[in-house]
Amino acid sequence: MTLAFADRTLRIALLAGEILVLAWLFATEDLTNVGYLLLAIALTLGMVALVFSKWPTGCVFLLTIGAALSRFSVTLGGLHLRPEYVATSLAIVAIVVHFGGHVELNLRLRDFDYWLLAYVGMNFFSSLVTSPQPSKTLRWATLNALVIIPYFLIRILIRSDRQIWLALRALLYVGLCEAIWGTLASVSNHVFGTTWGVEVGQYGSIPGTYGTQYEANLFGSYTGCIAVMFLTLFLLSRERTRFWYGWGAMLALLAAVFSLARSVLLGLPIPILAVFFISVRKGQFELRRLLPLAIGLGLVLAMLSPFVLEYIGQRFSTLGTDDLDYDPSTYGRLVQMTAALQDVSVHPVFGTGTSSFQLLFDYSEWFGPVADNVEDNGGAYIGNTPLRVLHDTGVVGLAVFLVFLATLARASYRALRVATHSTKVSIVALSAGLLLYAITFQATEATLLTFTWIHLGLLAAAATVALNHARPPESAPE
Repeated sequence: MTLAFADRTLRIALLAGEILVLAWLFATEDLTNVGYLLLAIALTLGMVALVFSKWPTGCVFLLTIGAALSRFSVTLGGLHLRPEYVATSLAIVAIVVHFGGHVELNLRLRDFDYWLLAYVGMNFFSSLVTSPQPSKTLRWATLNALVIIPYFLIRILIRSDRQIWLALRALLYVGLCEAIWGTLASVSNHVFGTTWGVEVGQYGSIPGTYGTQYEANLFGSYTGCIAVMFLTLFLLSRERTRFWYGWGAMLALLAAVFSLARSVLLGLPIPILAVFFISVRKGQFELRRLLPLAIGLGLVLAMLSPFVLEYIGQRFSTLGTDDLDYDPSTYGRLVQMTAALQDVSVHPVFGTGTSSFQLLFDYSEWFGPVADNVEDNGGAYIGNTPLRVLHDTGVVGLAVFLVFLATLARASYRALRVATHSTKVSIVALSAGLLLYAITFQATEATLLTFTWIHLGLLAAAATVALNHARPPESAPE
C-alpha cells in the first residue's frame, strides 16, 4: 500500500465518519439543537479540510487561528477548553496521521530547543516541589506545556524556505483578519453602542477593544506586532505585489491604536524605527512608496479621530497619578507586582509553581476598603513577563528562560548571514515583531498564551533552515 493510497483512504474514512456522526446526531438529538450541531460539525469538517488541504501551511493556519481566538472557551467534563488547546490537539493528530509510520520526523533539536524543554521541566519541578498547592500548579504547568507545544509543532512542520514564507504569510493574514474585526468592533461600539469585541469597562469609563483576543492589551500587542511585520515585508521584500503589505501594515496599526493599550502606543515607534533603519542601510527605503500609505493612514485617523483621540488623551492623562480612582488598572498592577516580589524573596531559587500567584495573593490584604475600585479579571495575575517567570520558577527558571531567548537570538543573527532573501526578510520581520513583544510584555504577560510560542517557533524554524542551508532549498519567492 503506497503512502498516497493510505492518505486518500484515511481522508475518505474521516469524511465517512463525519457523515455517520451527523446521521446519528439527527436521529438522537432534539431538533432545537440542530443549528448548533450543524455549526459544530461544519467547523470540524472545515478544520479537517484546512489541515489536510495544503500541507503543512493548512496546519499552521489552524494553529494560528486557534491562537487568535483566546477570548473564547468552553467547559466540557470539568475541563476549561480554549480554541488554542483544541487546535494544538488537532495539529498533533494531523502530524501523527501525516508522518506516522511512513516518514521519519527527522527533527534535529538545536541548543535553544533544549533550553526551552528545560524551561518546561522547571515549571513542572517548581509546581511539584515548592508550590503551596501542587495539585493546582501541576495542572497549570500542564496547560503551560500545552501552550508551548505549538513551538515544537512549527519546528516539525516548517523545513524549507518556501514553507517559512508561506507560514509567515499565514500568520500575517490571520492577524490582519483579527485587526479588521477588532477595528469594526470598536467603531460599532462608538456608533451603535454594541459590545461585541469590546470590554466596556476595560479602562475605567473607557472601552477597550479586544476583538477575539483575551483582552485589549493583548489585542494591541498582537495587532501591533502584525503591523510591524507587514511594514518589514513592505520595505524589504522584492515581490512586485508588496504594496499590499503596506495596506496590511496600515490596517493593523489602526487596530493597535484602537486597542488604547499604552504600552503598545509607546512601544510601537521603537521597532518601526528599527525597520526603517535596516531598510535605509540596505538601500531599500523609498519615500515615494511610503508616502501614499502615510497619507492614507493620516486621513483614516482624521476621520476616526472623534472615536479615538479623546480616549487616547484620557488614557495618558492618568499616567503618574497616585489617585487610585483615576487609574485603577495601573495601580492594581503595581500592587500585584509588589506582592509578587515579596513572594520571590521567600522562594527565590525555584519559585512557587506555575500561575501560583493567584493562590497567594489576597486582594483584601492589599487594597482593603478600596478593593471594589480595582479591576479583577477573575484572578490575580502578574503583568510583567520576567517577574511572572521569576515568581513561578525562581532564579533558576528565569535564567533558563533568558538563555533560551539569547541562544535563539544568536542563532537568528547567524542565520541572517547565510539565509536566502525571503528567509532573511522573514527573520527580520519576526525579530522586529518580537522586539515589540519584549516591550509590551513588561506590562501585559502573554507567554501563557499560544500566539507567542507560534511566533517564536517560526523564528526558530527560519533560523534552523538557514543554518542548515547546505541542503538544496525549495524555491522561494524573491
